[in-house]
Amino acid sequence: HLIRGQHGAGLAGQVANALLHDPEDRPSPQRLVPQARLAALAPPVARAVAIMEQTLEDPPAITRIAGQVGLSPRRLEMLFRQHLETGPGAFFLRLRLSEARRLALDTGLSVQDIAVRTGFSSPTTLARAFRRAFGQSVSRLRSGR
Repeated sequence: HLIRGQHGAGLAGQVANALLHDPEDRPSPQRLVPQARLAALAPPVARAVAIMEQTLEDPPAITRIAGQVGLSPRRLEMLFRQHLETGPGAFFLRLRLSEARRLALDTGLSVQDIAVRTGFSSPTTLARAFRRAFGQSVSRLRSGR
């Protein structure tokens, strides 16, 4: 209720989805979206999300992902907006940043290594996106544990 009141229903839903854990989905302990539910509602979107999760280190273009799931980029965009309330590019960035945050909290990896593992072209690019998404730097996040 707090997030919805201050930031709107869209962000509240995204936060809720980020915190949901589906026991059917094993490899990733925490997902931005419950995979089993998404697979039932929109199989191409679920396949696109799975591709994104598997290619964090070397993220393909959204047009390539669309082709891999048998959709045009425009149709993939429409389905993402319909089912996830965001576009595939923004979702993929959020997925990569979520993994960067997890790595920052759970490992001693350098920002350079985190950038490589999450597909950012440089530590500076990661740092800028991280600060924009989470309101703080990686080092500040780590020091606040």
